Amino acid sequence: MLLPLQVPGPVEAVIQVSHSGGSSVPLQLGAISISRAKPAIPLAADVPRVIIGAKTDRHLVALTFDLDMTPQMAAQLQRGMVGGWINQDALGVLRSSGTPATLFMTGMWAELYPGLARALAEEPQFEIENHSYSHPAFHLPCYLLGGVSPAGAAWQLSHAQAVLRRITGVTPRYFRFPGGCYDAAALDAVHSAGLIPVEWTVNGMDAFNPNASGVAAAVMAQVRPGAIVMLHLQGGPNAPATGSALRIIIPALRQRGYRLVTVGELLRGAVALQPPDPNQAVQAYQPTPAPIPTPWNPPAGSLVQVPVWRQAPAARTIQVLPCWRWNQARRIWLRC
Repeated sequence: MLLPLQVPGPVEAVIQVSHSGGSSVPLQLGAISISRAKPAIPLAADVPRVIIGAKTDRHLVALTFDLDMTPQMAAQLQRGMVGGWINQDALGVLRSSGTPATLFMTGMWAELYPGLARALAEEPQFEIENHSYSHPAFHLPCYLLGGVSPAGAAWQLSHAQAVLRRITGVTPRYFRFPGGCYDAAALDAVHSAGLIPVEWTVNGMDAFNPNASGVAAAVMAQVRPGAIVMLHLQGGPNAPATGSALRIIIPALRQRGYRLVTVGELLRGAVALQPPDPNQAVQAYQPTPAPIPTPWNPPAGSLVQVPVWRQAPAARTIQVLPCWRWNQARRIWLRC
């Protein structure tokens, strides 16, 4: 999602890779726009504006996992609409393989799972960092996330810090923007809170994606020394295939000679990589799909491509076809 490009105006991209099966794996399920923003507040020379990886010749890779939680997700859990918002399968793979990982945890997730949040913080292989309190977008448009005011952004940062410190005993150093969307004002807010923004080099595209081999192909096609890989650990319908993908990714990375580390270890003694213009605003556009006529019921499990209709504001938008799967049992459309 974060494209290290220097451009005079908004750009957008769609990325595809091919895996061993020969078919094309859709990596980008929305339109990405990067545009220039106002000059940022000055920082100390040794503090990166925003980190997207590390400059190193060593074969080090940091696997990172977002633990999202929104009020809507919490309501689904309380109503019994989902079994839980933790991917026990993926967590089990990380534990059994002894794989270090950085967990970008929302404060609301920690409040709903305080025992597990504390246990994860106490395990030496895991590093706990800040992912906001309730996962709003710090810059719009940002997929289907709701936005937050500047005062709300400051509260999201400080309240998440307080919650994570109280529940886990850890004071996070790094912050990841929900959806990866930000602008100069959002970066200023993060630095004012004493945190350093960390995005990613590789988007594993496991969000709403049931295709484990596609997730693994996305990671392996983009990984390089010093990469930060972004995946999700909340599971459920929002990230159903992460555990199965990790069974492919972790051995494949180690077979290539990579050592898996936390973000903190990756950056220790290395130069942090930043976008060419760290103050460019980054936004992601994921529209609501066009309504499907109710008489038309595709076969259960079939895949369709729903076209994008609405244009992203003030940006040249490439027509992207997000992947949606019809769930016959629930009679709703779910993102792949």
